[in-house]
Amino acid sequence: MADPDLKLGQGPGGGPTKVSTGALDKAATALDGIATDSTAAGKAADESTEAAAGKLSGWDTATALRGALKEWHEQVSQLNGRLNQEAGMMRQTHTNYLNVEHGIATSFAGKA
Repeated sequence: MADPDLKLGQGPGGGPTKVSTGALDKAATALDGIATDSTAAGKAADESTEAAAGKLSGWDTATALRGALKEWHEQVSQLNGRLNQEAGMMRQTHTNYLNVEHGIATSFAGKA
């Protein structure tokens, strides 16, 4: 029985898969930008947090501020690692897609 959710020309064997390799590159570049921005944002907080901790020297608040700043840097580092990994996977998907498309085109050209 045919799948009622599939429309004619869609689904398995219903037409070509349309992948925008440009969109994959654009998304990967955007992820790189987010990683750069998050690093800059993390550094922007350094001076003011350290200044506040310095003025509160001797108070538990100073230690808490420095601890929060350390945790922030660790979280930014983990976020950047994830963003860079995702960007790399998008670039690899782009490359894989182009290689498959080329392979298919070559195989059809050889049969002509």
